Amino acid sequence: MSATVKNTCIMTAIACVFGLLLGVVHAVTLEPIKVQQKLTLDRAYRSVMSSAEEFVDTGVTTEEAAISIASGDYNAQIDNVQEAKDASGSTVGYVINVTSHGGYGGDISFSMGVDLTGSIQGISITKIAETPGLGMKAQTDPAWLPQFYGKSGDTEFNLGEDGINSITSATFTSRCVTRGINAGLAYFRDKLAS
Repeated sequence: MSATVKNTCIMTAIACVFGLLLGVVHAVTLEPIKVQQKLTLDRAYRSVMSSAEEFVDTGVTTEEAAISIASGDYNAQIDNVQEAKDASGSTVGYVINVTSHGGYGGDISFSMGVDLTGSIQGISITKIAETPGLGMKAQTDPAWLPQFYGKSGDTEFNLGEDGINSITSATFTSRCVTRGINAGLAYFRDKLAS
């Protein structure tokens, strides 16, 4: 057997073993990752709609929601909507999960709680990869997201207007989150408002 064939066989065997090991690791870690993602979303739901005891998936698909928000220039998508219910089973609002595109570091995903009047109750960022110390302030600055709380979703928010300030030196991030909030409120007005 020539050295080339022998080396090729050895490399193929090594690649197969590592491929098999990678597959096993993937299978072992898949479920714990899903559990962690669910826990992250559950914490987000509770933080944005503290008056709710239970969250029920409405079954809304991204494609269905896209039709609803197509009229706006949001560059965002509605991923999922949860109906928030109190202890008596009455609906107290909705948690709208949004992925907004066009942040400096990529997509930004968050959950936003909206009560039945269309007022924002809370926002919790669930996925962000912005610049530390700048765009990450969207998640870490205790004063930035709360500037949206309690505001009605009758109109769209604009940075520098409506009492909504941009994060200093993080305009892409600020615009991205604001567009996503506007998309979530547009969906609420179109599909969920009574």
